Amino acid sequence: MRHFEGLTGPKGLVFLGAVCLVFLLAQCGSSSDEDTPHPAKDMGEMGVDLANASRQYVLKCSVCHGEDGAPVLASAPDLQTSTLSVEERVAIIAYGKGTMPPHRDILDMATIRGIAVYIEKFRN
Repeated sequence: MRHFEGLTGPKGLVFLGAVCLVFLLAQCGSSSDEDTPHPAKDMGEMGVDLANASRQYVLKCSVCHGEDGAPVLASAPDLQTSTLSVEERVAIIAYGKGTMPPHRDILDMATIRGIAVYIEKFRN
């Protein structure tokens, strides 16, 4: 244990903290399931990643529109009865409308299109 004799007390804590920081930073660069492309079987009819669209819908949209498309907020449209086309939904998700904020700066267009296609499943 001669190698660690000088690493007791405050010096030891600083060293341990630095080692932990290096491991944490190394993990930031590693790929996760969300960064990994999904196999073609997850691609929907319109060539969108429906698994990612579902995740993003739950994270970004369900707070107002509900997990099943039924509005949680009175000002949110009911996606179960919506008659908007996919292209109209893409425009609203990207640029916003009324109380809905634009998402073009936080989601890429492939994800926006995926969410617009994913919303189709809510129609009655």
